[in-house]
Amino acid sequence: MTAEIMNEIGLDLTQNFARRLEELIDDKFDYVITLGERPFRHHNFQAAETFHWKFDNPVAASNDPEKQLRVFRMVRDQIAQRLRLFIIVHIRPQASS
Repeated sequence: MTAEIMNEIGLDLTQNFARRLEELIDDKFDYVITLGERPFRHHNFQAAETFHWKFDNPVAASNDPEKQLRVFRMVRDQIAQRLRLFIIVHIRPQASS
């Protein structure tokens, strides 16, 4: 459902795939944003500024696919709003320096 609802806003995720954390060991990050029930801590991300955003689990919302789809859309839109605010607060001030 994630690919379906992202496609609705013009983002094609069909060529994307999840990567295991072990694959990111040598990557450097300025920011790490975790989603889910509880914050994720990993030693590789200690240098990064870490944020945890908790959202409802769309799959747990209902067994009805239409209701799940509505919750997926709601969570997608909540994440988009949080990202817009994140950029205004954390990214734009650095860009203007």
